[in-house]
Amino acid sequence: MSRHLGSQRPARKQAAKAAAPRTATKAATDSIEHLLAEWLRERPDLDPSPFGIYGRIWRLSTTLIGDAEQWLKPLGLTFESFSLIVTLRRSGSPYELNPTALYRESLLTSGAITNRIDRVESAGLVTRLPDPNDRRGTIVRLTAKGRTLADRSIKLHFEALAATLGTLSTTERKQLAKLLSKLLLSAEDRRAQKPASRKRS
Repeated sequence: MSRHLGSQRPARKQAAKAAAPRTATKAATDSIEHLLAEWLRERPDLDPSPFGIYGRIWRLSTTLIGDAEQWLKPLGLTFESFSLIVTLRRSGSPYELNPTALYRESLLTSGAITNRIDRVESAGLVTRLPDPNDRRGTIVRLTAKGRTLADRSIKLHFEALAATLGTLSTTERKQLAKLLSKLLLSAEDRRAQKPASRKRS
């Protein structure tokens, strides 16, 4: 009997060790929390809390774009080409926009929109047409191939994004969306007012 009990002791110790971290784990902190702690140590006279919000937004944006590149790669798309074709798809029939509107309505950062259109056109996803309202302008229209790929990729994209939000409840998602919307509106208002303020000066 004693031998039997003795043989169980190592197993019990292992079980205890496995259970211990669940009850005595240190609260998880993200990479931005570490940066905030360093600034509080180095510059205790400053309040780094605003960076706690914007730093996380920046890091999440970079991470998510990188993740999107990975799940779009099997479809032969980069994040830029994906953003172009789904913007045209979202615009509705006949799925066309001029380059300026295409840039404005997409999630792309500033850059050479013409080169981006060239790459998507060479893949047969869009075609250029003369702009009836501008003799020098062009219209970018989604092809049938582009529309099929846009529908397929946006479905994959939405599903993948939903999976990344798995740690948040439905209520938390709604709260976060509302707060981010409030912050974005404030930023967009400031941006819209800048040209007017320059003219006054």
